Order: sequence, then structure tokens, then C-alpha cells
Amino acid sequence: MMFALIAVIMPDSWLQLAVAEVEPNTPVAVLVEYLARGWSAFYFMLGGLIWLFSTDLPRYAIAGKWVGFCYVVISGGAMGITGWYAVSNSEWEKPWFFWVVLFNLTCGFTLGSMIFLLYRKLLPDWQAQHSE
Repeated sequence: MMFALIAVIMPDSWLQLAVAEVEPNTPVAVLVEYLARGWSAFYFMLGGLIWLFSTDLPRYAIAGKWVGFCYVVISGGAMGITGWYAVSNSEWEKPWFFWVVLFNLTCGFTLGSMIFLLYRKLLPDWQAQHSE
């Protein structure tokens, strides 16, 4: 997630090349650039928060559990929609980038599940230790 900062500050020529590779004939106008750089900045900030939360797990347990839950809901929902679209359009030839997006969603769902379930398991233990 921390590498997303590269996409925020990369030259326009890199963005144009990436967009041309993924979706040929798509103009790289203000909206595409705003979304690419904005989402990358958001992803960088989220990575920084997860990194911050990992420095003191009991202290940031509620926030960490919330991040994991959000990852599960958003990635799981997007995987469901993407999977439904792919199955319902069987004649649709899936480009290579479809598989990259599906892999990314799967990784996000897995990461969120691990964060959420580990916090769920460890939170009662931490609360019991600190209440004594």
C-alpha cells in the first residue's frame, strides 16, 4: 500500500502509458487523472494507518478491527459483483486486467478477513489482561 505514493507523484506519461495498456483509446483527461491519483493517495493513507495501528495493537484494536471489517465488506461485495458480471456475460472475453482486479480484490478480502478475525480473537484477551 505504501508504494501507492508512486502513482500520486508519477509523471503524466506513465499514467497515459498505463491507461493505454489497460483500456486502449481511453483519453487521459482530468477525471481519469484525478481518480488515479486520488485513489492512490487514499490507498497510501490507508496503508499508513494500518502501519500506525500495528505499532500498538491493543490501543488501536477497535480502529484496526473496523479497517478489517471494511476490507471484508468492500472487497467481498466487489468480488461478488465482478464475479456475477463475469458469469452472466459468458461471451465476454475477459482481458488480462480483469484477472488483476479480481486478484487484488481477493487479496483485499483475505487481508481484511485476517485482520478482523485476529482482532476478534485477541481483543477479549487484551481486555481481560488490562482489567486485572
